[in-house]
Amino acid sequence: MAQKKAMRWQSRGVSTLVITSGEMLQQLWTLIPQWYRERWLLSCRIFVVSERLAEQARELGWQDIQVADSADNDALLRALQ
Repeated sequence: MAQKKAMRWQSRGVSTLVITSGEMLQQLWTLIPQWYRERWLLSCRIFVVSERLAEQARELGWQDIQVADSADNDALLRALQ
């Protein structure tokens, strides 16, 4: 199931993810099969809501990480522009 979702996201051109919690980051990492993590997920740009979360993402292998000012919708939308 997770493999099909990852394949669908990749085929639809998803290249940016918004992560608002460590639990969300860990769940995403755990559910996406390794092949898709290495060839797609880690190449996605991610927006996170704290430096702590950015550090977690770096430890997992992400390089294109943007830290939003806060977790509210307005701050996230500003970061995405």
